[in-house]
Amino acid sequence: MAKSDELSREPNYNLENFGGVNRNFNKKRPSAVFAFILLLVGAAYLIQTTLAANISLSSGGPVEFGQGITQTVACSGSTDLILTPRSTFENVSGGGDFYFSSIRVSNIPSSCNDKDFTIKAYGASSSTPLALFNTSSNKAVVINDGGTYLLGMASTGMTISQSAGTFTANFITPVALSSTVFRITIESGDEAEIYRVGSIGPGGGEIFYVASTPFTCGPTMNLTCTYLEAAPVSGANAWVDVNLFWSGNINTAIGASAQGSVIGTGYRNTLAAVNQAGGGNTAGRAVTAARAYRGPNNLNDWFVPSLDELTQLYINRVAVDIDPAFDDYWSSTESDSNNALIEWFGGDGGIYGNDKGTPNALRPIRAF
Repeated sequence: MAKSDELSREPNYNLENFGGVNRNFNKKRPSAVFAFILLLVGAAYLIQTTLAANISLSSGGPVEFGQGITQTVACSGSTDLILTPRSTFENVSGGGDFYFSSIRVSNIPSSCNDKDFTIKAYGASSSTPLALFNTSSNKAVVINDGGTYLLGMASTGMTISQSAGTFTANFITPVALSSTVFRITIESGDEAEIYRVGSIGPGGGEIFYVASTPFTCGPTMNLTCTYLEAAPVSGANAWVDVNLFWSGNINTAIGASAQGSVIGTGYRNTLAAVNQAGGGNTAGRAVTAARAYRGPNNLNDWFVPSLDELTQLYINRVAVDIDPAFDDYWSSTESDSNNALIEWFGGDGGIYGNDKGTPNALRPIRAF
C-alpha cells in the first residue's frame, strides 16, 4: 500500500478483551458545522467574562458594556443619540477590577449645537449618582460648541476625543466599578456661561482667575466656586483704587478666622475683620470699603482678596487694569495683631507684613 493511501484512511481501533467485551472504536473528525458552533460558544463565553457588568440606560432592558443603546434628549427631538459605555481593567496591588472608564455618544444632530450634555451613572437602587472620576466627581459635563466638543464645568480628570457628531468622554482615573453601574442618564441643557481671564463676570467685574478644580469659598466656607473677578475701574459704578488703612482696629489680633491665605478664604477673612470688636466696622477702611462696594450689577458679596487671591490678581494685573501708580495692595490675610499681608504690585510681587494702620491700595474682588 502506498504511504499516501495509509495517511488517507481512517484508523480502526479493535480493542480485544476490554472489560471482557470486544469493542470497535471508530475515530471520526467533527463536522465543520459542529466546530463552528463550538467557536461561537467559546467566543460568547470570552465576551461574557470580559464585560464586567450589565447596565440599564434609562429605559429598556439591560445591555452590556461595549454595546450601544439609543436615547433621545431635549435638544435631539426625534433623533436618537447612541450611547456606548465602555469598561477597562485596572490593575491594583494584589489584583484588579473592571471600571466604567468612558462613554461614547454618537449620532448627535446639529440641533444640539451650543448645548451642554450631562452624563451620570447610578447603582441598582440609589438615587444618588455614582462617583465617576477624580474620587468624587459624579457627573461628566461636555459642551457642544457649534459641533466642537469641549470639557464642561468641573471636568478636570476627564478628556474628550471626537469626530463629527460624536464624542467620547474618557475618565483618566475611573472610580466606578463596572459591576456597580446599573443605569446611565444623559441630559441636554442650555450651554453654561464659560468665563476666561479678561471676561466680564456676573458682578460686572473682570475675571482674573479660573480654577481647574472648583474651590471652597463663601462667607462660612460652605460654597464652591470656580472664578474670581475684580472690581472694574471703568463704566457704571466703577471702583477707584485708593490707599486705605486695613481696618478700624489696628492693634488686636483677630485670629484664625482672618488668617486664611488660600484661594477661597478672602470673603471669610474680610467678614472677620469687619465684625471685630473695637472698630472693625469703621467706615472708610479697606475691609469695610470692600464690603460696601456693589459694582455695576449691584451685588453685595465683594471682599478684600486673601493672599493667594491677591497673588492671582498680581499675575493678571494687566487684564484688570491695575494702576501702576499704586505700589502695594492689601490682602485680607492677617499676620499678627498689628499687621496684615501686602503684595508689591509695583515690583516683583513680593509679600510683606505691613502695619494695619498704614494706607495701602485696595481692589475688591468676588468669587463665584
